[in-house]
Amino acid sequence: MPENVLFYGMFLDVDTDAPTQPLLSTESQREPNGGQTRMSLGEYTFSFPIWVEFGNGKSERTGDVLDAKGWDSALVVTDQGIREAGIIDGVESSLEAAGIDYEVFDDVEPNPTTAMVHDALDALNAGGFDVVVAVGGGSVIDTAKCATLLKTNSGDLAEYEVAVPEDVTAGTVENHTHPLVTIPTTSGTGSEVDYWAVITAPDREFKMAIGQPPLYPDGPYLGADVSLVDPELTASLPPRQTAATGFDAFSHALENHVAAGAPELVKPYTTHVMGLVPEYLSDAYETGDTEAREQLLFGSHMAGFCENFAGFGAIHSLAEVTGGMYPSIPHGEAIAAFTPAVMRYNLEEYPARYAEVAEAMGLDTDGLSDVEAAHEAVDAVEALIDEVDLPSSLRELDVDEADLPEIAEKSLDTIEIHDNPRDADAEDLLHVARDAY
Repeated sequence: MPENVLFYGMFLDVDTDAPTQPLLSTESQREPNGGQTRMSLGEYTFSFPIWVEFGNGKSERTGDVLDAKGWDSALVVTDQGIREAGIIDGVESSLEAAGIDYEVFDDVEPNPTTAMVHDALDALNAGGFDVVVAVGGGSVIDTAKCATLLKTNSGDLAEYEVAVPEDVTAGTVENHTHPLVTIPTTSGTGSEVDYWAVITAPDREFKMAIGQPPLYPDGPYLGADVSLVDPELTASLPPRQTAATGFDAFSHALENHVAAGAPELVKPYTTHVMGLVPEYLSDAYETGDTEAREQLLFGSHMAGFCENFAGFGAIHSLAEVTGGMYPSIPHGEAIAAFTPAVMRYNLEEYPARYAEVAEAMGLDTDGLSDVEAAHEAVDAVEALIDEVDLPSSLRELDVDEADLPEIAEKSLDTIEIHDNPRDADAEDLLHVARDAY
């Protein structure tokens, strides 16, 4: 019996009596003579309620934007490194020029915990601020999102965890979150425009996925009201962070593209990002080239948009579990270590999807079978990882080999694993983890 199923913000028409298979699968519909893939577009409901401004200097419009919205006071959430580097100076000057009262909370650290969210919430409550302005990478923005969530919704943060597909439509976010403006400083997470956050629960050594898309017109969701995306703010990002966050953006597009049920709406965007990152990441890493940084931030931003409408997969499942158990490992570096191994596992069943990855990366696939083209994509990804000196194995990240079974088992508890194109149990994921090791 057909029913409407909400899948990451899009309503798809799914026959629930049919055998279980990825939504909108292209694999079985590929022409046997190598012609174009025929795709059932399904049904979807599109909602993107965030006002976005992209371009150099946009962060200096913060004060004007807040004034236009009638917000008279702001809590600026950031981290100490960003504050010490002077990256928020332009934002502060803009707020002062517009007569906006503000305070700065800069206690966010990488891989933020529930305690950091509550510290930010305490600062928000203490000052009675009209709006939160998050200036930073994914850790800062995710912390700010969850503080604005708890400001207007009761309960513990864990009550908003999304662990299975049914949680996406549970509607646990009942009230609109407190107003939020996001200003990214890294070219990686896309968190400035997505409906999701990742927060570590230290007692579980586990990264919780928190999130909700709008479930009805003007419905509450976890995310920003306004996003000011300013490439100039990424200029001082160190090379290693440039590489890790840039590759993370690539992985978002990759997993969104091949995910079970990935809607056709995202394919032009994911395809563009998978071509853009390999073209510009090396220059941004090696020279800090301004154009390269601008292109990477655009790619990250575009991939963040896609995250609202398509799932991830085993790359993010395994990487986030590893990060929960090893908080010192940067997320993008864990992503790099797992990506080739997951691609090899998935392409055995869905080579055509990874052949599309090869084409998106600009590889010459003429005369190659889907399997051959898919393996070319894996080789190109490994070359990109090597080109920007990212870790190519878990061993390089000092992960204990004895922890691999726990990593595999915990990954089954993540929301991302449900969108992996190929089914995987703990034994399969352990095989992947050993390949990545």
